[in-house]
Amino acid sequence: MSLEQFISPDQGEGMSEAAFEALRERMAAAAAQIAAIKKEEGKQKKQEDELLKILLKFVKTSSKTDLVLLISRVLEQNIPANFILSIIVLSNPEIHAEVGHFKVLDHAGSAAGTDDATPQKNALVFFNSNDDTLPLKVKIALDNWMKNLLLQAEENPQKLIKTAYEIEMRELPKEWDFEDPKYERIERVQPILVQIITSVMREFLEQNNITEPFEKLYDFAKFIITGILNKTRENLDDRKLLNS
Repeated sequence: MSLEQFISPDQGEGMSEAAFEALRERMAAAAAQIAAIKKEEGKQKKQEDELLKILLKFVKTSSKTDLVLLISRVLEQNIPANFILSIIVLSNPEIHAEVGHFKVLDHAGSAAGTDDATPQKNALVFFNSNDDTLPLKVKIALDNWMKNLLLQAEENPQKLIKTAYEIEMRELPKEWDFEDPKYERIERVQPILVQIITSVMREFLEQNNITEPFEKLYDFAKFIITGILNKTRENLDDRKLLNS
């Protein structure tokens, strides 16, 4: 049934022709928006499938047993493939050739760093500002990598936010036995995400002849992913407000 059949402007007690026309325009705009969203989702799904194939190929061919195990466990959580690739590309530059035509390397393409590049001021809190133990090239690579992680989080933000947390519904203490139970929602970043970021950073630093304590790398990895997820959720909420 068409809109004209459902709400006829000729009905005696119906809306005016002007109101009807305004409603029809709004519904047409909404239909066009829905169609555009579905089209974009189709493109996104196709890219996700292609990136997943690249990731699975890496898992099958890589000799890095520990990293392969971490990737497998991250995939079990249904984390978007583009985000996983943007994590591991830091210490696995061979992936560049596989994913170069996707957006996964928009910032990470320069992950190896260049001597004339300049890291963003205060972008790195990994080391004290007076710490000169890291070469500039390595600082820039880490800086670009973190920027790209945030960029990739925005490619499929709903899915990332949905899968990147462990959810626990904790029952709250009752004041009276006859009360219905009440629960508190507890969110924690998936530990496996922190682990894989830690592992990739450690490997990258070792490739550059730098050794850092595991605890320091783990804390920084947790800091990175927590900040990225918080910012991604904030951006999602802002978009919802704009569209409401």
